[in-house]
Amino acid sequence: MTSRERLAAVLGGVAAGFAGGLFGVGGGIILVPILVGVFHLTQHQAHGTSLATIGAAAISGVAIYAAFGHVEWRTAAIVALGSLASARYGARLAARTSVTGLKRAFAVLLVVAGVRLLWHTPAAGAPPALSLVPTITIELALGVAIGVLAGYMGVGGGILAVPAFTLLLGMSQQVAQGTSLAVILVSAPASSIEHSKHGNVIWRLVPMLAIGAAIGAPLSSWLAQSLPRERLTQAFAVFLLFNAVHIWVKAAPRRAP
Repeated sequence: MTSRERLAAVLGGVAAGFAGGLFGVGGGIILVPILVGVFHLTQHQAHGTSLATIGAAAISGVAIYAAFGHVEWRTAAIVALGSLASARYGARLAARTSVTGLKRAFAVLLVVAGVRLLWHTPAAGAPPALSLVPTITIELALGVAIGVLAGYMGVGGGILAVPAFTLLLGMSQQVAQGTSLAVILVSAPASSIEHSKHGNVIWRLVPMLAIGAAIGAPLSSWLAQSLPRERLTQAFAVFLLFNAVHIWVKAAPRRAP
């Protein structure tokens, strides 16, 4: 790698880590376009390399959230278990199929979640009245969905986990984000291992990207603790909507000249 490539990789990691810590996502939604546009990786290589990197952002970010008591470890463990079982299948599917249809379906999902969060901000400390068994069932189902999403789309799954934790489990925004990062500690490495088997992880880029992610995530994670819950929720909703438009546009098949 040249010095310019190393610097670009570190800065790309910082951007992904900052987004990951601020919104409780792995940062893959930021990193994948960087890997394709700046480093000219294929879409599949960008997904695999992103997943191999964002664990560093999750580790450094979750430490800050945990220090403030903003991680539901039981939920994180159950959701992570579900994601561990399914992440490999998302990665295998990514290696075999076109992503256009799923990208657009994912964009619609982001719009629904973003509009729902803007329309009604969940009240902190007001979880739905569910007994333990239904709650665990929901958590396992979320884990399976997050694992498939992580493996297929090259993201940690937080972009689905955070709104699900707030809307379905009644977590505050900060707790949802911290718990999401804890899940990503499992979902991202599990997915990256399967991508690596298909040759879709460019390992020479991972160390510099990871260093940048480990720098950016704690800074934004600390900032997220002091932001008002409503503003943070609204910011995350706008983040979802922006990325929905971006994903939909990028998913359009290119016309032959």
